[in-house]
Amino acid sequence: MLSIDSSLIVIFLIVWILVFVLTKIFFKPLQKVMRERESRIKGDEEASQKSLETFEQASREIEEKLQAARTQAQRIKEDLERESLKERERVLAEITAEARKKVDEAKKKLEEQVKELKKDLDSETRQLAESIERKIMN
Repeated sequence: MLSIDSSLIVIFLIVWILVFVLTKIFFKPLQKVMRERESRIKGDEEASQKSLETFEQASREIEEKLQAARTQAQRIKEDLERESLKERERVLAEITAEARKKVDEAKKKLEEQVKELKKDLDSETRQLAESIERKIMN
């Protein structure tokens, strides 16, 4: 049978002392470092996720504002085009009216000149007729 001698008890005690010492000196500090590392990693992951959400929210807001600015710019452009077309039509009508006025004035002047020329021609025709009549009669 097996006999238990004192060396077995000493080895058993040495093993338990070694386990106790290693646990106190090595395993517990190692577990503490591992827990701290895991805690930091978890905190970093949460911070990263929060930053990502903040970034995505800011990106959405910027995109919305950019789209609103584009829409407003397009609306302003269309308004300016409408206003410029109205101004163009107004200026064109103004120029057309001025041109018609000048044409009408020129027509009146021409009519007056024609009347004057007819009057002068009638006068000259009478004088010429009288002069021819005098020459014929003499």
